[in-house]
Amino acid sequence: MATSETPATGQGTGRRESGRSLRELADLITPMAIRVAVTLRIPQQVSGGRLTAQALAANTNTDPDVLERILLHLAAVGVLTRDDGGLFGLTPVGAQMLVENDMVANPDFLDLNTVAGRAELSFVHLLDVARSGDTVAYSAQYGTSFWDDLGKEPSSAVHFDQVMADGMKKRVQEIAEAYDWGALGNVVDVGGGNGTLLVGLLRAHPGLRGTVVDRDAEPATRAFRDAGLSDRAAALSGNFLEPLPPGAGGYVVSRIQSDWNDADVRTILGHCADAAGTRGRVVVVDEFAAEEGVRTDSETDLRMLMYYGGKERTMEQVRQLAADVGLSVTSLRRAADWTIMELSRAPRGYRPVPTG
Repeated sequence: MATSETPATGQGTGRRESGRSLRELADLITPMAIRVAVTLRIPQQVSGGRLTAQALAANTNTDPDVLERILLHLAAVGVLTRDDGGLFGLTPVGAQMLVENDMVANPDFLDLNTVAGRAELSFVHLLDVARSGDTVAYSAQYGTSFWDDLGKEPSSAVHFDQVMADGMKKRVQEIAEAYDWGALGNVVDVGGGNGTLLVGLLRAHPGLRGTVVDRDAEPATRAFRDAGLSDRAAALSGNFLEPLPPGAGGYVVSRIQSDWNDADVRTILGHCADAAGTRGRVVVVDEFAAEEGVRTDSETDLRMLMYYGGKERTMEQVRQLAADVGLSVTSLRRAADWTIMELSRAPRGYRPVPTG
């Protein structure tokens, strides 16, 4: 029998070999068991002291027999421990379920009640997508698009904006310093969420003014107020698949290159170009994929496919989509691991900056 120091072995299958077999790579049982445990907050409950399956079932309002069988499997694969008294605890691997801000194993990502956790279930439609090439798996799973579903639940939208903001906070200073944002005078952050990027740009460039356009203006409005920037920043509720307010010096888009299909990217860039006119700039701020055929993050690429019908695109692929709506690359700047791609409707005869 397993001790409190070691994971329990599987029943009837023997101890698992070191390394990962094809069957383990294709296993759906373990990932779903982990997600159920995270959703039920099992890691938090056993991190402070070992508990029995019966106690955990009472705490989580679940069936004791079913929950124990799930916990026994997690012990068999080394996520939990189970001692001679039937008390479950965490292994070092299982403790990763408590890690915050880690997209590999945090409650926000693995919790089946969160927007990210729900979206992961769309992978059951991967075969349909492979056959059709254009099926949006999230819609097949839930009967609505990811974005429309997000808009139905305010708490999910807030959570999604915060996840995006947390990622942006890590690089906003580099983005603000890598490009002369102040020269634009006034920028519109298209799909700017809760305003994290724009707040960073305004703080770094005192003469700059800006507006966020997104589905809900309130989070960005609140952020500008809290940052003392309400006199230089505003937020508008709007759909950036529709025309944008014209006349700004720059229209900023970030993460659109992966979150949307080709047609939608063209639409978004086209609306930016129309609003910018011949004097303004369209500025794409993003982490682009490596050259064609070399996917540096295949998991993210597949998630973009299944959640949104999008993909991780190279700079050249984005340049081609921009060219479809009359935009040319006028400059490229590095901001840590991201790139700032400036686009404009250049005059006839202008030679665009190569992206290769």
